[in-house]
Amino acid sequence: MIVADATPLIHLARANRLQLLPRLYDRVVVPPSAWREVSGISEKRAESHVLEEARGGWLEIRDLPRKAVRVSEALRTATPLGRGEGDAIALAEAMEVGIVMDDAIAVGLARMRGLETRWTTSVVLEAHARDLLSAREARAAIRDLVRAGLWVRQDVLLSLLEILGGRSD
Repeated sequence: MIVADATPLIHLARANRLQLLPRLYDRVVVPPSAWREVSGISEKRAESHVLEEARGGWLEIRDLPRKAVRVSEALRTATPLGRGEGDAIALAEAMEVGIVMDDAIAVGLARMRGLETRWTTSVVLEAHARDLLSAREARAAIRDLVRAGLWVRQDVLLSLLEILGGRSD
């Protein structure tokens, strides 16, 4: 099980790689605030239908326990986190599970709080490490994520491609 913030779900759906999540984790839990970003309630996203189909299966929307609400509020007061990131960190902490997110400040804060963190690109590396994707498929997945709008620092992208044994065509 893992908690997810909005950005990984959005980019994996846009890149047509959302199916990696249920292959790696039996359940992906999302706080309601992050789900509102994902589903595009105020502004419908092209990928919203794919995410809606996953809801109720391996994708679960879960309210924060009372204590986690207070933790999220404190995190957002003390840092530049958005509500989705704060809620995701607080929920992962309450559930004592890892978290997948892409905001560098949020990831750093989650790590400081003792949470196991993953980036969206880490999901691809994990799928490759578990032999769910070949190196070539993993490179293609990274390429698809970048083309879908996931911002990855140049040095990180080069490191990913080196880990996966080559360059993306």
